[in-house]
Amino acid sequence: MSIPKRIGYLAGVFDYCHEGHINIIKKSLKKCDLLILAVVSDNYANQYKNQRIKYNENQRVSMIKNLNLEMEIVIVDNNEHSPFYEKYGVTHVFHGTDWEKEPYIDFMGRENIEKRRIEVVMLPHTPDISSTKIRESEQKHGKNENCTRS
Repeated sequence: MSIPKRIGYLAGVFDYCHEGHINIIKKSLKKCDLLILAVVSDNYANQYKNQRIKYNENQRVSMIKNLNLEMEIVIVDNNEHSPFYEKYGVTHVFHGTDWEKEPYIDFMGRENIEKRRIEVVMLPHTPDISSTKIRESEQKHGKNENCTRS
């Protein structure tokens, strides 16, 4: 009898690819057999975020690949996650506790999540770090933050 695989899905803009992003990626990896990491497209990131995204989608994907972690990286546009849920047989969706769970489920497509019986797992958010804080620090101090391994 084979044990069903846990297929995880983690979506985000991942601008700056900071310690908080690295932490949630690693936490997600520990909770599944395969992680699909969905990087939000430039098109959608610029619509969705209230600030300018510093790194384009190819740069963000490259920064994540440089972490050398075992996962499948995809680009998601227009918040269309369902095709990836179906293609990979996603069983778990992960996100940080910087969002409330129920609004996050709505944002990610409640109907498809419930229809596919996908479990939504909220993981502890890394305190005191965010792309917004890095962006503000950069504007104030001229620092250039980039993806670093932890």
